[in-house]
Amino acid sequence: MNEYRIHNLPSEMKNALEGFGVDVFEEHFDDTITHLIYSYEDLNEILDDLGIKYDVKDQADTGWTEKWKEYITEGYLTDKIYFIFDKKTFDDDRLTILINPSLAFGTGNHPTTKLAATLATPVASCMNILDVGTGSGILSIALSISGAKTVISFDNDPTVVGNLHENIVNNNINNVYPFIGTIDAVAEKCRFDVVVVNIISSIIYTMYKRVEELATEYIVYSGILKSESEEFVKKVLESGNYMIDEKMVMKEWFAIRLKKIVR
Repeated sequence: MNEYRIHNLPSEMKNALEGFGVDVFEEHFDDTITHLIYSYEDLNEILDDLGIKYDVKDQADTGWTEKWKEYITEGYLTDKIYFIFDKKTFDDDRLTILINPSLAFGTGNHPTTKLAATLATPVASCMNILDVGTGSGILSIALSISGAKTVISFDNDPTVVGNLHENIVNNNINNVYPFIGTIDAVAEKCRFDVVVVNIISSIIYTMYKRVEELATEYIVYSGILKSESEEFVKKVLESGNYMIDEKMVMKEWFAIRLKKIVR
């Protein structure tokens, strides 16, 4: 794993990185803020393309196995689902998800993950669901414990495999079926009651027509900047086959749940 240290990161650049699924942490010392990124992937090209100056250390020097505790805290994914990093029980009726944050992303802390879960879990019961860009699998697990019949989840990043399977096993989930690939790998005839897509908007634009083909009742989109929301909504509604069922904003992020129009 690499540690990237960025000393000057404008908010729009931070948003761009998070849109790529990169979690950015803040380290405060005196009056100075340093932004930190931990990743198994080589992010040099992305950072260079964005014009971001950084220092990088290799895995042996990062100490991530202990350092993550300084930046990531457990908390509510939705008003009913609570994510934890160590096994524990509570005296109330909250549902819990145990996540190993070894990949430094997909922990449940990011607004786009919270938005996707908040919009998708209420329509999950007894549904067959496709989770696009599953990462750690936290959304798939949330959908499963919310009553989903089956969840097919995939990601195009092979580095998530170990962590994804570990999280599924640690939560005793037996109806989530993950694979590594792209949306093009989903069989042409497959259909899902709900399709959940939590990725950057520019990637959504490349697949939203295919998503429409795959979904029969609901689509949940998250990962859209609030500043892009008006344009995004026009785009995903242009076919006239869906209507807005619910939409939410959290900080600078926007998410929407669409419902199929019955004709």
